[in-house]
Amino acid sequence: MTHPRSCERAQRHQCRCSACGGVQHGWPYALDLAGDSSAAERQAERDRIDAKWEATRPPRGRRAASKPRQAAATDSATVDLIDWLSENPRAIEHIQEVGNILTGSVVGELDRKFGGSEPREARRTLTDHFWCDLLVAIADGIKKFSDALDRIPEYATDAILMSRKAERRIPLLDALVSLAVRTAWEPIKKMVETMGIEELQRTCWILAVLICPAPEDHAAVRDGALFPLAKEGLLETSRERLEQVFPADWVRRLREDLGGA
Repeated sequence: MTHPRSCERAQRHQCRCSACGGVQHGWPYALDLAGDSSAAERQAERDRIDAKWEATRPPRGRRAASKPRQAAATDSATVDLIDWLSENPRAIEHIQEVGNILTGSVVGELDRKFGGSEPREARRTLTDHFWCDLLVAIADGIKKFSDALDRIPEYATDAILMSRKAERRIPLLDALVSLAVRTAWEPIKKMVETMGIEELQRTCWILAVLICPAPEDHAAVRDGALFPLAKEGLLETSRERLEQVFPADWVRRLREDLGGA
């Protein structure tokens, strides 16, 4: 599909791209930075994000952190993941493989069944955190049903619908969500044998964070992907920033899982 670079390289924490429906938001550029780009380009991205963080003010009293500060904190985590990927080229290949499934067969099936005469308008409804919801639900299903993989599509469909209702996202047809999950899961399931459960789960987590327009506003990504990744792929600076902008319970659980670090 023809796709604007402004979506792949988006810096604002939103996505309204009817060209891709959000399925190519952010992550292709992130993989470029992690792969062929020089360390200087990655450092420039980190410097830009550090400047964003420094430009925000800590909250006063019991006030919640501002949206710009929350966004800068999650951007800090994202650039840590990009640096981690630069040292793990096989992980880049795995993320690209899952990304290709979403941008290929999944979008194709949704266009055929739900696109009608104006597929771009149908795709626009998917920009409200649908793809990150799908990836987090599949990753969670892999963990819960590793001994019964055929149950994952049903579980993931229910998890997405419940999550979207709880977060008051744009309502989507049950049939659309089910079709997207089933179409994505069939090729992803084959990757379990070659990658293993843990690596495939990590792949879905990272892609969920990279593809999400605003992780700070998406509880499913924050708790289901960013939280587990914080234990292994983030620098202490990014963890400290996340702790400043997320709820105290999130911080407590993270520190407990890190052994009180």
